Amino acid sequence: MRQPATVKKKTWEILDEHIPTYVMDLPNSRTAADRALWISELHRFVRKVEEVTGNSITAESLADATRLINRKRAALRRLFEIRKARPAPISGLDALLVTQISFYDDPARFAEKTNELCDELEARVQAGEGVAPPDAKRILYTGTPMPIPFWTIPMLIEGTSAVMVAEESCTGTRLVASGETPIRDASVEDQLVAIADRQLQTNCACFTPNDDRIDDILRMVKEYEIDGVIHFSLSFCQPYNLEAVRVQKALQDAGIPVLVLEGDYTEEQAGRLRTRIEAFVETL
Repeated sequence: MRQPATVKKKTWEILDEHIPTYVMDLPNSRTAADRALWISELHRFVRKVEEVTGNSITAESLADATRLINRKRAALRRLFEIRKARPAPISGLDALLVTQISFYDDPARFAEKTNELCDELEARVQAGEGVAPPDAKRILYTGTPMPIPFWTIPMLIEGTSAVMVAEESCTGTRLVASGETPIRDASVEDQLVAIADRQLQTNCACFTPNDDRIDDILRMVKEYEIDGVIHFSLSFCQPYNLEAVRVQKALQDAGIPVLVLEGDYTEEQAGRLRTRIEAFVETL
């Protein structure tokens, strides 16, 4: 299970010849030793940021930054809550675009504009308006993240009569599932511990064990009134490929329709995947 991480680390050695690259050692479990490792990595990263920028990271500046990111996460959480409505007030593709923008947009601007969008969506919900009929099949996407512009699976899902109402992925609800980071003004050390603890609550497939991810999926199926789950694994992404076995079994045991797919981020695979997705939606 360490091989993919090793391959990525070796890749950075080549990339570093062209662009300065900083590598952090990520834990793949949540033991006390892993927690200590991750806290030490955050300390090392702080020193690197200070060296590169010439700025000192203080308790006050870190607390202010945490409050700002918490506002951004709260806006995203509000969007995900609104998507539970029936009929769906926003398409999965549009919601995915908002989530993707959160990675690089100015956090303050993003929070403001996303809350404005949520105001409009809540008005749609009150008026009973949606992007699909109330009886449209509701799909939960889970698995490998879908970065811009590789949205083949979401496009194929919403190219049928279905609507993607939630994503259990790093480009979806996993961004906010672990809640806000507590503000601890006392010291940089206390705040780094708070940041580390929140990040270790993320149920990424890189963690072992990862039972909480299964629980998240089953919970989301109920909360979003899901008709079927589509699990996609990027080829050669062993953590998601292997975890798909447990996800599929848990959903089948709960009587929830599930389709497990594997492929790459290219559009060449669209024809093959479209056939399977259309057939799956028709059975719901």
